[in-house]
Amino acid sequence: MNSFYSLLKVVGSIRSPFVRHCGVLAFYLLKKRYLGLYLDPTKACNLKCRMCFFSGESHKHPDRTQLSLDDYKSMADAMFHRVMRLQIGCGAEPTLYKELVQLVRIGRERRVPHISLTTNGNLLTKEKLDALAEAGLDELILSVHGLTKATYEYLMQHARFDVFMRLLGDLKEVKAKHPGFKLRINYTVNENNVDDLLLFPDVFAGLDVDVLQVRPIQNLGDSDYKNFCLDKVYERYDSVFGLLKEYAGAHGTLLIIPTKENLDVLASDDGQEKAEDYFQDLTYVYGSPGFLWRKDFDFKNDTFESYCKKKGYLKAVLCGILPFMKHADMEFHKTRALNYTVK
Repeated sequence: MNSFYSLLKVVGSIRSPFVRHCGVLAFYLLKKRYLGLYLDPTKACNLKCRMCFFSGESHKHPDRTQLSLDDYKSMADAMFHRVMRLQIGCGAEPTLYKELVQLVRIGRERRVPHISLTTNGNLLTKEKLDALAEAGLDELILSVHGLTKATYEYLMQHARFDVFMRLLGDLKEVKAKHPGFKLRINYTVNENNVDDLLLFPDVFAGLDVDVLQVRPIQNLGDSDYKNFCLDKVYERYDSVFGLLKEYAGAHGTLLIIPTKENLDVLASDDGQEKAEDYFQDLTYVYGSPGFLWRKDFDFKNDTFESYCKKKGYLKAVLCGILPFMKHADMEFHKTRALNYTVK
């Protein structure tokens, strides 16, 4: 297990918002790395997955704006010295970006400890995988939402199951050539694809999956898929997740899954976070063409430290430790977050 996932496991075991915020305070004051930067270098996608906003009405006319390398270097100057994890690809498809290998290489030059790429994989070739691994990519995060041709191609519109299976073969060779290269599978589970998970050991036979995350579907707004009921997932929980736990134990796979209690929370109307915990907002940074972190963060002229001093970031951290404190200068938002167990 690499340092990022070791840290994730430790943080996941800490339930106290007070302790979490004390940790952020210590890392901030000691000028250590603790931020996760999630970067979309392009705003477009090659697929229209039914559970994604790219299948909705709002994305009929895609925005093909791309991040310039000069802006990316400015972002690196402003913040990379505080970044623990750089994830390239968040909501859009990063393999549409022509200078993808350069993004990884610059991140490695800036000594970011963990660099990952999140993709549907349908545009990846073995040659591109080799180039990314040689540039310093630590992990490929592959979004997969079905393990049969029918389910895969229904939920991931315009994707091809045969391309996916070919990619798994390429990944076997790349992982053999680059022993430190990790593969993570992200699977959004719903009532249509929960039974496909029973095929996981067969589909990925001979390929070591280092991390498997199964995320229950949530209503994120504009998407083609409208069935957000989790009753069938709950009914199949013991058989499906029991098999995945066996697989993880046999293959040394880090398993990130919901508990039944998580499913209950998502199924209820009381899904808002109860803890007054700004932890995610304090450690999460989003970037895209022309944007980094906050609307008023000028990444070409500000640094993380200069902006934090100007906006009172320290006080915002203390708000999580001392609940009676209030902070109005920086915007922080609570989300309907799901807690996972990391095994």
